[in-house]
Amino acid sequence: MKILVIRFSSLGDVILASVVLEPLYKAGFKVDFLTFKPFDQLYKYDHRLNKVIALQKNQLKSIKQIYRFARNLKKENYDYILDIHANLRSFLISKFSGIKTIRYKKEGLKRRLGILNPDFNVIKAYLEPLKKLGIKDVQNYRPRLILKEEEIKAVKPLVPEKFIVIGTGARYINKIYPYYSKVAHILLEKGFNVVLVGSKEDKKLDSSEYPSNIVDLRGKLSLRESLAVISLAELTISNDSAIAHMSRAVRVPVLIIYGATHPYFGFAPLKDEGSFIFKGLECQPCDLHGKGECKRGDRACLTFISPEEIVNEALKLLSNKKQFNAT
Repeated sequence: MKILVIRFSSLGDVILASVVLEPLYKAGFKVDFLTFKPFDQLYKYDHRLNKVIALQKNQLKSIKQIYRFARNLKKENYDYILDIHANLRSFLISKFSGIKTIRYKKEGLKRRLGILNPDFNVIKAYLEPLKKLGIKDVQNYRPRLILKEEEIKAVKPLVPEKFIVIGTGARYINKIYPYYSKVAHILLEKGFNVVLVGSKEDKKLDSSEYPSNIVDLRGKLSLRESLAVISLAELTISNDSAIAHMSRAVRVPVLIIYGATHPYFGFAPLKDEGSFIFKGLECQPCDLHGKGECKRGDRACLTFISPEEIVNEALKLLSNKKQFNAT
C-alpha cells in the first residue's frame, strides 16, 4: 500500500507530523511526505520514507498550480492521502487528484474561537486517522526525527558537558519569555552549562545580557545541526515554539513556557515528553497564534513567571528523567 502524507508548514507542525511515520512504516506502507522547503531537511536520511516531495510555497499559490500538481499525483498510484494539514490547499490537492483521503480532525474553528478542549492534543489527533487504515494500537507513538551518528558527533565540539538548551525565540513577542538571562544565571550556579539555540531572528529579538560562559548558537546552525545539539542536552527550556517540538522529536524532555497561547490548543508535551508552565490568567489565550496585542499591556502571562519557578520545574523534570525516552 502506498500513501502520501501532507503537512506543509509550519516548522513545529511538520516536526510533530513525524509521529505518523513509525506506525505507517511498521504496518508496511510505502510512505511519501509532501511539505514545503526547507522543512524537507528534517526528513533527510529517514528510512521510514520512500521519498520527500518538497515544494516552494509559490509553486502551489494558484488554483491552476494546485490542479496541475494534484493531477500529476495520479501517476504515483497512491492508495491513500493522509492529510494532516487540513487546509484549503491540502483539501484541493486531494479533491483534484481523486485519491482517497483520510483527514485529521483539526478543531481549528474551536481553537480560533478560544473554545478550549483539555483532551485535545495534536499528536493524538494526527494518530487517530491511522485507525481507518487498520492501525489500531497508536497511543504510544511520539514524534521522532532521525539523526545519523555522524551528525551528532559533528556538533559535539560545539557544546559543553551537562548542558541545558534554552530556546529564547518565538514568532511573536507575546510568546517570548523575557527573563531567560536570569534563568541561565541560576542554572549556571546550580552546575549546569547553558546553550542557546534558535534563529538569527531569535537573537535579534532578545536584548538580554547573558553570562559570558553560556554558548550562544543562535543563527549559527542548520535545522539538522540544531536537532543534533538538542539531542545531546539534558533538557530543553523553550517558549511555545519549534525548538520545543524539536526537543520532543529527539526524545529530550522539554519544559514549555506559555504566554499568549494555551496548552489546550493541542501543542503541549505529553506527560512522557515533558511539562509546561502556564499562569492561567483570565485573558489567556490572546489568540490562536499569540500575535494579538496584550490586553493588559504588561504581558503578565509571562512576566509573572519567575526565573526561579522555571528552574525549579526544570529540576523536577530532570529528577524524573528516567520516565522519558521510553516510547
